[in-house]
Amino acid sequence: MTDMTACSPHETDKYKRNGPLKRLVTSLGAQRPEPSGKWRDRGRQDMVQFKTRDWLVDDDAIAPSLEKWQRAVDLMTELLGASAGFIVEYNDRLGYRAAVTSTNDANPYAGCDSTVTGLDTNIFCRQVIAQGGSFYEPDAREKPEWADNPELTEDGFCSYFGVPVTWSNGTIFGTICVFDCKPTQYSDTLQKLIETIRDLIEADLRLYEQFQIMRSISLSDPLTGLNNRAGFEMLAQQKIRIAKRYHHHIGLIFIDLDDMKHWNDDYGHAAGDAALKAVGAAITASIREVDICGRIGGDEFAILGYVRNRGDLTTIITRIRNVLQTTRISVPGSKKPIHETPKISAGASVFFEPVKESLEEMMDMADREMYRDKNRKK
Repeated sequence: MTDMTACSPHETDKYKRNGPLKRLVTSLGAQRPEPSGKWRDRGRQDMVQFKTRDWLVDDDAIAPSLEKWQRAVDLMTELLGASAGFIVEYNDRLGYRAAVTSTNDANPYAGCDSTVTGLDTNIFCRQVIAQGGSFYEPDAREKPEWADNPELTEDGFCSYFGVPVTWSNGTIFGTICVFDCKPTQYSDTLQKLIETIRDLIEADLRLYEQFQIMRSISLSDPLTGLNNRAGFEMLAQQKIRIAKRYHHHIGLIFIDLDDMKHWNDDYGHAAGDAALKAVGAAITASIREVDICGRIGGDEFAILGYVRNRGDLTTIITRIRNVLQTTRISVPGSKKPIHETPKISAGASVFFEPVKESLEEMMDMADREMYRDKNRKK
């Protein structure tokens, strides 16, 4: 193990040149460079599927707060004379991700906002999550419980103080913490300082939660419960930005409920609404957790996600049709008994990385594919 006790500028530069590897959370079918050396087996997150907002830091709505958090973490690190400071986001499926890292020269992780460490890795923050309270380790060097902690054995951090950051319902969002390459003796006053900064972060999270509630109300389709067009387009733009960043292929499906006029005219508008709800439910039941969907028009729906090839989209469309084949529409007061199931036309397009098309162009192409499918039935 390289001795980083003094954390000299030379050693810091060496660590920045040789690591740490930015472990990117990847989606279905995406490829990334294979880690090498000591980073190969550390908390690997290969082929993890993720939704747009599995990580809060990927949501544009939190960006203004992240700027404030960055200043707070830098100030906290400076006041404590620490080697590094972090705000770490916790995901109970994926692991731990550095949401904010201090920008001081001694921090080998400065700028690594996409670093993800696996749930089973024995890191200091794991103790905060397990206890649900603050945790202080003044000197971990001679303690056997930290013998396999890569923050000690690889990064040279032997001291840690962290406190949990929570959502309004008490669920843990993550931690705010400081590391040092030398033993420390933080006073109660310094520990309270970090807790006060934590309180400011939690206040921002409360505002974010309120914003999410308002956004959900304004961006949802009341009939199907899916995103409306505005909601779908907003989430799709976020997906596209992430795809460009992590080199994913994008797939888009356009779906149209066949014979909407027939449902309304022959069975009544309540039956037409029920058919639309059935399509929405079939889509929800058939897509992957990483996909987004929405009702973007009267009888039109769209699905967007990361894919390997066109076959992934064909599989989703087949699932939707299979679900609809077993769906029975029953509407009290219908003009006549309903003895048919909703049917759809669907078009799919794949956009391989590097993705250059705009969302509008993608939807245009998938829409044309959908009409080709519809015309083949005539």
